[in-house]
Amino acid sequence: MFTSNIDGLFQRAGFDRVAEVHGSIHHVQCVEPCSDDVWSADDLVADVDPLSMRATGRLPRCRNCGGPARPNVLMFGDYSWVGTRSWDGLDELTAWRHGLRDANLVVVEIGAGSAVRTVRQHAELATAANGALIRINPQDSQVRDGRGVSLALGAAEALTGIDARLVSLR
Repeated sequence: MFTSNIDGLFQRAGFDRVAEVHGSIHHVQCVEPCSDDVWSADDLVADVDPLSMRATGRLPRCRNCGGPARPNVLMFGDYSWVGTRSWDGLDELTAWRHGLRDANLVVVEIGAGSAVRTVRQHAELATAANGALIRINPQDSQVRDGRGVSLALGAAEALTGIDARLVSLR
C-alpha cells in the first residue's frame, strides 16, 4: 500500500504494510532535528482549547535533546523533515515490486488528485513497463496515454462495482 495520507487510517482499517510517503501524524521527531530519530506519538497527549484550536500546556519534547518535537510529516518547503521512517517503507515496497518484475501488475489508485502528484506519479511509474492502472476519482480520473481505466466515481461505488464484476467473471 502506498499513500500520501498522513492520518494512519489505512492502518486502522487493518493494512499492516503501508508506505507513507509524506510521513505520519502518529509519529514525532525533533523540530531541529538533533538526530534522525522518529518515535511513536501514541503516548503523547496535547490539550487543545476548543475555541482557539491552540494547544495549551506542555507541548511534546524531543526524547533526545529535550527541545520541541513535531509531527513527522513532510510539509511544502520542509527541510527539517526526517524521512527515514517513510523511506524504509518505500524501500520495502520497491523491493516487493522488483520481486514482481515479470508479473502483470494492476495498480488501483483511489482519490489521488492532480494538485499534489506524488501518488499519481508513483502509480504511473509502477505500471509503466507491464502493468495497468485503474484510476478512481470523481473529478479527475483521466489516465494518460490510454494506459489504464478511468473511473469517474467515488471510491465505494467504484470498488463495489469492480468487486461485482470480478464475482460475475468467476
